Amino acid sequence: MQLPRFDNNKGSKGVNLVERKVLDELEWIFREQPTQDYGIDGHMEVVDEEFVTGRLIAIQIKAGSSYLKEETSSGFVFRGKIEHYNYWTNHSLPVILVLCDLEKGVCYWEQISEDKVELISDTSWKVVVPKLQILDRKSFSKLKQIAENTTEYERRLNSLVLSRAWMEELLNGNKVILESDEWINKTSGIGSLILKVIDTDTEDEKIILNWPMVFFPLESYEDVFPELFPWAKFSVDEDYYEEYDEGEFLADNAVWDKEDGKYMIFGDYQEWSKRRPNIRPYIIRYGEIASYRLNLDLNELGQSFVHLDNYLRNGIKKNKSIRNNNYTNFF
Repeated sequence: MQLPRFDNNKGSKGVNLVERKVLDELEWIFREQPTQDYGIDGHMEVVDEEFVTGRLIAIQIKAGSSYLKEETSSGFVFRGKIEHYNYWTNHSLPVILVLCDLEKGVCYWEQISEDKVELISDTSWKVVVPKLQILDRKSFSKLKQIAENTTEYERRLNSLVLSRAWMEELLNGNKVILESDEWINKTSGIGSLILKVIDTDTEDEKIILNWPMVFFPLESYEDVFPELFPWAKFSVDEDYYEEYDEGEFLADNAVWDKEDGKYMIFGDYQEWSKRRPNIRPYIIRYGEIASYRLNLDLNELGQSFVHLDNYLRNGIKKNKSIRNNNYTNFF
């Protein structure tokens, strides 16, 4: 579980508070959204009996007493601009608005939908966020029902949309690394996943996804990774794997010659290395825990999605292109 982040900014405090509620009260997954997603601060993913489901809700967070000033007997009135309403009601995910009382540590929420919102004019609207609808364990069933009201087609599309920020890191020339531990002898498929971005200029690492405990029962993680990241092609982090691979090669293809004080090698390391699968652990600890460190790159699906998404966002604009990391994307 990620530790909350603290600073003096009300927006960040609101995100931190919502994150704690989602993790501790609902026991779901929370992901803060990169700032380029206009009007969405984060997403929460339903976890059903410790299994991730791919069912998501987008969250817009407003924090501070100013958002709680206009009050009715049943709730707090939030007023917004029509462009936000249009964006949220046409979003690919269901969207909830969360009002955070930072002093009391309470989060009130309401879904933004046509039946909940009152249009005031061509430029404004309002919604009443109920006082009794608090982001806690009691809201579990309501929120789960909201998240599950999507088709398999929509869930797959939403997964690609949410992964767009990671794809952009690759387009910008950075590295995306998946680190994972798998308990290979457990039928529950228990393990962990961490996704990192490495800045190729500074070598700084940033964790962008952290699932300290996941369950994929009766599945090998070598099969799970392509399901979780269908837009990616995988390869081992060669610099990281080199020491482990050399040790395994010597164990299987060499004998120690005591007289000469060196290994007698039976085979070619380069040929042996080429035959190794792209998805494999670099070590299995104690015969129990398989550890992976894999590079993610855009596969054909990922490249096609970026092209399609660019068109859907921007239309066709001539004479503009981005060339990074061997990709060309026309806007």
